[in-house]
Parts: sequence; C-alpha cells; structure tokens
Amino acid sequence: MSGPRLPIAAPALLAGAVAVGAIAANLPSVPNTAVRTADESTIPELAVSSGRLNTLVAAVQFAGLADALSGDGPFTVFAPTDEAFSRIDDDTLASLLTDAGRPALQRILKHHVVVGEFKAADLVGRDSIETLAGTSLDLDAVRGRLLVADSVVETANIDAENGVVHMIDRVLMPPKQIVPLEVLLENAVNRGAPIFNDGSPDACAAVYATALDAVALGSGFGIDQSTRDRISNELAEIGGMESGRDRAWAYRRIIDSLFATIQNGMLMDESAATASADGRESIMTTGRPIFTFDDRADFSGWRTVLDGVMGGRSTGRIQDADGTLVFDGATSLENNGGFSSIRCNIADGMFDGSDAVRLVVKGDGRDYKFSVKSGQGRGAGGYWATFPTAKDEWTEVVIPISSLDRQFMGQRLQGRVKPEDIQAVEFYIYDKKAGPFRLEVDSISAINTADGTDA
Repeated sequence: MSGPRLPIAAPALLAGAVAVGAIAANLPSVPNTAVRTADESTIPELAVSSGRLNTLVAAVQFAGLADALSGDGPFTVFAPTDEAFSRIDDDTLASLLTDAGRPALQRILKHHVVVGEFKAADLVGRDSIETLAGTSLDLDAVRGRLLVADSVVETANIDAENGVVHMIDRVLMPPKQIVPLEVLLENAVNRGAPIFNDGSPDACAAVYATALDAVALGSGFGIDQSTRDRISNELAEIGGMESGRDRAWAYRRIIDSLFATIQNGMLMDESAATASADGRESIMTTGRPIFTFDDRADFSGWRTVLDGVMGGRSTGRIQDADGTLVFDGATSLENNGGFSSIRCNIADGMFDGSDAVRLVVKGDGRDYKFSVKSGQGRGAGGYWATFPTAKDEWTEVVIPISSLDRQFMGQRLQGRVKPEDIQAVEFYIYDKKAGPFRLEVDSISAINTADGTDA
C-alpha cells in the first residue's frame, strides 16, 4: 500500500536531524488539542504535522518504514520527541543514518511500534507489551504518569487514522542483538586455532570446514543464496587440497572475509518481507513463542541437572522473577565437575516450520550453551550452541537450528537435528570456570528467518 511521500530529502537527513535535536529543547510544547484533531491523518502524516517529531520523521523515512506505518494497522507508536533525540550524541545518530547503520535504525524504530491500538487506559495495569522488533517494553504507572521502559509519556492518546501515538521523552534502545554468523565463526576459530598451533592442521581444517558447511547450507545467517553458492564451490575446491595446512589457511581466509562482511554491516536483513496490503509484514519480526514465562505453567516442566551426578559440586536452581526464568548458582571445578544445567521437555511439533531459535536473555558476562534434544530419554543426545552474554544487559540471541552441533557425553558427533524432531530444550553453564553465575531468560521462540513468516 502506497503511503505519503514525506517532505525530507535523504541527503539532508543527518543535518536536519541534528539541528532539530539542538533546537527542540528551546521550542514550547505543542498543546495536545493542536494534534488531537488530526485523527484522519495516518501516523506518518500526523508526525509531520505535530512539530515535535521531526527527527523521528527523518529516521522513519530513511529507514524505509513510512509506507508500512501508513498502512491500515492499527498501530500504537511510542514516539520520541525531538528533545528525546537530542539526548543521543551526534556520532551515534550519524552512524545510524548511513547505509551500514540502517538495519540497526530499523530495529530501534520497530522497538517503538506495537500492533494494535492501545490507549493509555489500556496500558495502565499491564506489565509489558510486545513490539514489532520481537522485543518487549516494560510498562508502569507512577504518580499519575505512564512509564514505558526508561521513558515517560509526555502526551498520550494522539489519534491517527490507523492507530494512536504516545509522545515519550526518551529514545528506547532494544536489547543488544547477537549476530548468529559471528557467534558461529568465533566458536570455530576459538576451537580450531589452538588445534592448528598444537600441530594438527588437519583437525583445524575439519573444524573450519564444518562451520563453513553450516553457513553454505543454512538459511539463517543473513547471507544471500549467491554468496552461499560461492562458498560451497570454494569449499569443494579446498577439499581437494592435499595439505591440511593449506586447507586450514584457505578456510580461514573465507572466515575472515565473512567477519569483514559482518563488521561492514553488509549482512542482509532476512526478517524484512515485502509489504502486504496493510504494510505489517514489512516491519514485523515474527515467531512462535515456546516459553514466555508470563504464566506459572511455563515453569512447571523445568528441572536442574548438575555435575553432582558425576561427583561434581556445582549448584543450580530455577526461580520465577516476575515473568522471567532465573537460572543461577555456582560452578565448581572440584572432582572434575564444572557444569550446571536446566532442561524442559516440550510438545511435539513446537518447532515445525522454523529454522532458528530466538532467545531474549540477560546474563552476567559468562558464556552459556543452549541445547535441544530430539528425544526425551537420556540416550537422545543433544545439539548445542554457545552464546555470550553482556553483563546485566538484555540481549536477543538468534541461533540457526542448522548450526547446532550434535553432542553426546561430551563428544561431538555427525548429524543435524530437524526442527520438527525437537522435543526438549536446555541451558548449560559449562565454560570451565568456577564461580557464581546468573542467567535470566525472558522468552524462547521458534522463528523463521528465511521468509519472514510465522514459524
């Protein structure tokens, strides 16, 4: 559906956005009644006419989301004012308004948009609300003011033809997003490089080849099909080299080029689909929630499995922390121990049609492992992936199912798990370090990164 052409030229976006941020603090607030009469305007048209959302208009236009936000909706937009944008330093704003920064800008803007029309009265009493970025915003009401995450609603219930706008005094940042390709490659290098340096280039080459095979065959890494085909051809040529040292270096050159692609912000945004009639699919991140921990029933099947079963002395427990699962305890390396884990069986078919798992977690800076099982018995084995955490920061982790390594009793095995065969999920702390740990899990979802549809 075609939307309005906003009156801001792309080359002037940065200068206009910074200037608006500097001037906004000196402008008087627009009376609420001045914008409430615009209920026949779409949300972007309303933002243009408000006089207080010029930086947001520039950002939405540059991010390519104006047409989608002009669709039928309805949408609820928590709109940062120009003064809110002025709190962001100029260098950060400049980096977002570049081609390399556009995906990050799109995700930030989606973090401010909710499907459905929610007036202030609808939000009061709710603990949180899910955004188009697949993230959630905490809600609270204090002394007659509505709080949305770290922001205060300054002007509420501004009606538009296709939804409602609430002006807020802060730009809300979504949880840090970990690039699954980067995690996969870092794990491969961290595992392969020491083997190479210890005099086993053939084993190092095998590690690198396994990781690159996952990239070439998988669809959840943000790489287009032509690039995956090129990698497959290169892998076939490298596989014919007799020298393990030559193979290892050739694989490493491909890995380094992929690292450069990540650093230059050149990965595709595979979650963006073509706009439908109402424009929603062009900005939605979709998925099927497996656990949201909003209901006590989500905790009932989880249990701990500790290294005490083998004589170790690590501890672990599960707690309900107001809508999140907390897995905490302490790891001990005594008696060859060092791991603590939690697991839960799930119904058959929960991951049907998906190609990745999305986790929203807050950790303590240690590395954790996520695992799935294709059966519910002890002999089923597991399929693992390691993910890092940032201390006390909410992080979105997307793990392609094709990248999960099959393991049994600590040994890596051949084979991959099919999404439809997943029957259990697990979290491990097993980083060969002793000390306290804490991982908070907000949600676990099955997603489809290949075509942007519900899993």
